[in-house]
Amino acid sequence: MHVLDQILSIPATNSSDQRDSSMLTFETAAIQGVSGIIEKLTSLPFAKVIHKVGTLDAQPSSEQGGILVMVTGALLVDEEQRPMNYSQAFQLLPDGQSYYVFNDVFRLIYG
Repeated sequence: MHVLDQILSIPATNSSDQRDSSMLTFETAAIQGVSGIIEKLTSLPFAKVIHKVGTLDAQPSSEQGGILVMVTGALLVDEEQRPMNYSQAFQLLPDGQSYYVFNDVFRLIYG
């Protein structure tokens, strides 16, 4: 799924997968709207990210066709050799023949 691939490629800066009503919570920062989300993701202090998805679960989230997705896994940033664990939950809502990200919550797991 194109939208899922975009979301899992942090920083996901494809504005066609978001709307002005979209919201991202990245760690403790809550951002709403396409421009704010793109600004946050492009300002992250790393250039390269490799994802290793450990689990991915999805289920319908609304009668209008929404999808709730929960992902856990590990990422390697830049040249780091030790992966960082993360969890991410997002809700996709239908828009014509595609979906857009309505909510996205991303958290690194420390410890």
